[in-house]
Amino acid sequence: MPNPWLPHWGDPAVRFNRGWRWPTEAEILAAKTQPTKKGPMRRQTYYPSRIANQILWLGNFRNKLPGYETVLGLPSAHVDACVASCNYTIYALGEWLTAVRDFGPAATEAVDLLLAGSGPDAVVLPVFTVPTLPTGVASVPPGALNRLFDLVAIIKAAPGYTEAIGQDLGIVGPASNEFVDQAMPAFKLQIVPGPVCQAVKIVFKKFGHEGVWIECQRGNGEWQFVAVDSESPYLDERPLLVAGAPEVRKFRLRFWDKGTPNGNWTDVASVTVAP
Repeated sequence: MPNPWLPHWGDPAVRFNRGWRWPTEAEILAAKTQPTKKGPMRRQTYYPSRIANQILWLGNFRNKLPGYETVLGLPSAHVDACVASCNYTIYALGEWLTAVRDFGPAATEAVDLLLAGSGPDAVVLPVFTVPTLPTGVASVPPGALNRLFDLVAIIKAAPGYTEAIGQDLGIVGPASNEFVDQAMPAFKLQIVPGPVCQAVKIVFKKFGHEGVWIECQRGNGEWQFVAVDSESPYLDERPLLVAGAPEVRKFRLRFWDKGTPNGNWTDVASVTVAP
């Protein structure tokens, strides 16, 4: 009886790089029923925080992984699944995410025109066109990075694993524990001269994240977003709410990655800004 499971490009259990063949039932089960991890994605010290560097890491891992399959005795189906996951994740973080971000301003402009614009013509909302998938790349099940991280754990436990292999694959984290399991940024405030009044210099550590999200409370007002900054320090040079009157400014920070604030808020720190 013919196998009813037809292979397609990108199906993780089909070994396209090794020539066409039917996957076994065990490989189908392993590739299609990988448990999905719930909750926050597991952080790994070797995996970059910046998207541009993530794409480079994924490309290096994808290109070099098959060359170590035999020497490390890696499960073939898992290797194929991870290569497919790398291919699709590179597409998602690169072409697709870039197109989404480029589309954002056009969408906002169209909504602004609809809500508060003028003119005789009907508003035509722009349509987002998804970038074409590269040849040989297809969607994969959820948990792409979890599959990669699981395979990295297998690699490091393999008898043939060496530090040189780890360095080549990019799976060796920094020697320092500085960037591991930090729940929030660290920062301190300094008063410095400013163009109109005193300014506040915020010296922070982002611990390997893309940046920090900064909020401020002035006097008894509400917490307000101030800035996202990727390089320390940040200089708050805003004028006083009431000219000539000193004010208390309270600050708190969170991590910022992939366009979203995340992690815990820091403790609140405050300074008094004078004219």
